[in-house]
Amino acid sequence: MMKTLALIQLTFRESFAKKTFIAFFAISTMLCFLFIFALNLDIVDGVKSSVSLFGKETGKLIELQKILLALEGAVAVALFTGGLFMSLFATSNLIPSLTQPGNIDLLISKPLSRTQILTGRFLGAVSIVAFNVFYLVIFSWLIFSLKTGLWNWGFLLSGVMIVLAFAVLYSLMTFLGVMIRSSAFSLMVTYLIIFFSPMLLQRDKIYALLSNKIYGYIVDSLYYFLPKTAELGNITQQLVRGVPITSWMPLWSSLLFGIFMLGITSFIFSRKNF
Repeated sequence: MMKTLALIQLTFRESFAKKTFIAFFAISTMLCFLFIFALNLDIVDGVKSSVSLFGKETGKLIELQKILLALEGAVAVALFTGGLFMSLFATSNLIPSLTQPGNIDLLISKPLSRTQILTGRFLGAVSIVAFNVFYLVIFSWLIFSLKTGLWNWGFLLSGVMIVLAFAVLYSLMTFLGVMIRSSAFSLMVTYLIIFFSPMLLQRDKIYALLSNKIYGYIVDSLYYFLPKTAELGNITQQLVRGVPITSWMPLWSSLLFGIFMLGITSFIFSRKNF
């Protein structure tokens, strides 16, 4: 455990040295202050309100709780999408840099197993993202809560969903980073999966465009195998708004994908010549 914690700390130090952690934290802070000045509330009798976000009025004389849930749901989806893109970009080079001559030679010369090295780097990246994501989510939640007087604890769950979705996608980036050793290639492939996820969710409409059933089976296979980021975003919004979740399948199947990719990567990494 202490060795893994030391590797996580090493990942933090590398992120600090490359200024990626500082840039990530600065952007999160800017977004938090943007919310402070963008959200305006005019409360009437303590229960009704006119609310504007970024100068756009979203409702008049309606229950404050309803509009708060709607706003927080929209913000949660924006944080989910933007958080994933920013997090993946900020950590894209951590695995390829690990495999560079000199870095990997130094680590494998230590009394560390290769599985420990890979796990420590992966958990380090997830920890960096978790720190910034929860900082942004908690700060945003406090802004909403202090300005409205309503404390929606479900909004905090959006941070959990963002970190879980990142961990799943980063397992793929870890695999590609070990195999290809290119941060740009790993990032592009992962972004493509995020881009195509909403399309695979609408696969029923795609079937009509396919000339052969075999293509339908391929589309189904891709849907069930790949991470379901579009549906994870929907689950995030439902958790924030207090809407019952109809199916947790997108979450557990995505987590299984992440575990599978980490297992395969660990197997390859432990036998790879450096």
